[in-house]
Amino acid sequence: FFSKEAMVDSGLEMWKRNSNVQVGAFPRNIRYLSQRMKEAGKKGLMDSIDIVTSNIPGDDSGATYPPFTPFCRNATGDHVEYNYFTFPDYNAHMLLPSGSILHRNFLCFIWHPAFEELRNWVVHHKTMPDDMTVSTLVSHLSGRAPRTVPQKIKTFHTSSGRRLTEDHRSGDYSDIISANDAPIPNQNHRRLLWRNPNWAKWREEAINSILNYFGAIHPGTVGWCAGTKYSQDHHKHHYECKPGVPTLNMLPWLNEGGVGFDHCPPNDRLINEIKETEKQVQKHKEEDEKVSFCGDCKYKNFISCSDRAKYLIETYKNNPFEAKINTIKADENCRNK
Repeated sequence: FFSKEAMVDSGLEMWKRNSNVQVGAFPRNIRYLSQRMKEAGKKGLMDSIDIVTSNIPGDDSGATYPPFTPFCRNATGDHVEYNYFTFPDYNAHMLLPSGSILHRNFLCFIWHPAFEELRNWVVHHKTMPDDMTVSTLVSHLSGRAPRTVPQKIKTFHTSSGRRLTEDHRSGDYSDIISANDAPIPNQNHRRLLWRNPNWAKWREEAINSILNYFGAIHPGTVGWCAGTKYSQDHHKHHYECKPGVPTLNMLPWLNEGGVGFDHCPPNDRLINEIKETEKQVQKHKEEDEKVSFCGDCKYKNFISCSDRAKYLIETYKNNPFEAKINTIKADENCRNK
């Protein structure tokens, strides 16, 4: 399900630098309806970003982490919405269990008699919202939001080390890994929504009950790309990490000079692997320049070849070289004559 690069090289290395919080790859956002909560959450998130990008390890920064946003369900009628449509790097409020890393010491608190009532509620709730409960509980114990990592890491492993040769140009692309030849991403996480039309409503009721129990919610996650050029302004002062599937040399905590890099001793294996990744990136750029591609030509008499290549890049995470090669494979009309 997760590659070594995503879970060990990226996720575990991030957790080593943030072992006092939950770290995960499947974050979910909780949308505020109250203007008061929106303003408080926005300020808290911006303060959190500033603390992370200051690049001071652990608790040595002396920084005061932003307060949690009060959730006043009984007094003011506060209500939140559970956003199950996206996995945002920034401003997420809980992590799904898959791809999540948590220090075992938190288990002592999760199973403490003080939270027996909460555990019983989880077991008897229609959606058994253990994910929401654990994320919220751990954030209150640590006083901080979780940290997010990419679900996937782009690699350049191929079955052959050859560059684009004359044989490839004649139509033999058998040793180029094609991301769009892979099956459609697994949609099992949506099946419960399809089985019962009330599932989303029950999940939303669950998160509101949990927040009412604790009385507050953390400011939101800081994305893996914080402090890098890959952190982009999206809309309404929300940020996102682009590309969605990075290479190891894009992750700041794995690269010298990046946020978090010097918080742990250097990992020689990873350093060498990143150097190899950079070589592969350069190789793909050189190969891309050699592809005889007709972007303005028609792909299967429907759209332009450039539009088809762009679709492969955005939907199947092809790099530009792969996208052109795979477009030509599907329709020779996209090759310059």
